[in-house]
Amino acid sequence: MIFIIVGVVLFGIVCFVLNKIGIDTVIIMCFRGFKLARNWLVPTLNIIRKFVVRKRTGDLALLLAQKEKVNWSKTHDLLPKANREFQIEQFKHFCNQLRICYREVEYDGLKFRQYFVTDGTWQIEFDSEKGVIIHDSPLCDEVTTEEFVLTPEVRSRVHKICGGTNYSLVLRNSDHLCNYIRTGAWISFQMAKHTPLRKIFENHMSDDQLQLINKMPNDLKFVDEPSDKPIYSQVGDYHVQFSQSKEILTDADNDAYNILILGPTGSGKSTLINHLYNQDVVKAVGSASSVTRSMTYTQGEVVWTEPGKWKKSDKVNIIDSVGFCDTDLSQREVHHMIKSSVKMNMTYIDKVVITCSGRIEDQHSQAIKKFMKWLSYEEHKHNFLFIYNKCETHTEQEMEENLVAMSSILDTDINTQFIVPSGDGELDKSIKMNQCLDFSPRAPFEEVEKNLESLKNAVFIRDVTNKRIPVNSESCAIQ
Repeated sequence: MIFIIVGVVLFGIVCFVLNKIGIDTVIIMCFRGFKLARNWLVPTLNIIRKFVVRKRTGDLALLLAQKEKVNWSKTHDLLPKANREFQIEQFKHFCNQLRICYREVEYDGLKFRQYFVTDGTWQIEFDSEKGVIIHDSPLCDEVTTEEFVLTPEVRSRVHKICGGTNYSLVLRNSDHLCNYIRTGAWISFQMAKHTPLRKIFENHMSDDQLQLINKMPNDLKFVDEPSDKPIYSQVGDYHVQFSQSKEILTDADNDAYNILILGPTGSGKSTLINHLYNQDVVKAVGSASSVTRSMTYTQGEVVWTEPGKWKKSDKVNIIDSVGFCDTDLSQREVHHMIKSSVKMNMTYIDKVVITCSGRIEDQHSQAIKKFMKWLSYEEHKHNFLFIYNKCETHTEQEMEENLVAMSSILDTDINTQFIVPSGDGELDKSIKMNQCLDFSPRAPFEEVEKNLESLKNAVFIRDVTNKRIPVNSESCAIQ
């Protein structure tokens, strides 16, 4: 009975209100009330949802990081087992036409892509439990990302990874393995900077462990011992005294004079580095496929002397980068490798050497301009050296024309130079930052002496401001 009385009373109140202010006004008030509630409720629900997702992600990251830490503490190798020879025999079943595929998988609540190489029947992949496996299980729901041919180089790389173990979702995963088989580069785009998978783990990793992301495992590295024999005995002491090659730099290397070498594949970057050391410290081969498949850091010391007056030395890091527009690596892959390696290893760059040769294609100029923007060329013109290389067959006129053409294509200031005061009444020295050079193999020293001095002066001598290029997340945002 009481509910009926209350209902009648409420009905009477509603009728009274409608009679006083009108039904249109009541509808408008209800609509405004609903809109206000919605504007408050939706953001609140979003905050609650984000909190729940962040809490769940945090718990998942902690759980997975605890498991992964065991793998991070191991040596950075594939550690092949006894079944390696058996897998090499199995790989003989593969046809010549290969492709990289992936399937979506879930591991302890984490979703990611499991990559594998297949010819349509046989597959090779890196399993988290079994290591590298070769099998002919039926394909299902795969997505193809790349197609390539089984060349002798590809076969050789497969032989190296057969029997591999020591899986790590962060450092040694299926994405790494497939890209290595195809291109020779140990790279996982799932572990690139700012990707969801990387964000889960990076807060649980030390700086040394972070530097191993997308670094070649030790047992896959190409070992090429530098030659102790000088390229030219007449050079004297004016060159970098080689000490060692490194895959990564440490805090102790931060104060060195850092030189970054960039340029298209086949433009002679490695040859220039060898001449800066006056010995063969990096492999140099003229081909359409880049010899350098990972960032290589070489170290040494350059000594400055004036007989009987003074002597000083500088520790030097010279960075040999992957060539732009490689026949196997995409432009995106090259950009990622260079950018992430430099950001991870360096705080400052003192000199950027950009080399070109032959016809400068559009893709070459676009790649170079991205790196010029990345490292703020307009603010650091004296830190950039542009070299048009391999001019052995060119006349003086053609060399000058090529230099002007390169400057026009890359939008550089061809007149950039700085003056080095000489003192003692001698003439000041002008250091040009746009040069045409030639270092023909086995050329007599007399033919390259002038070019060698010009190269070393432009690379080693700093202008009076001694301004360095800072490397940070803002300046390194390649778009």
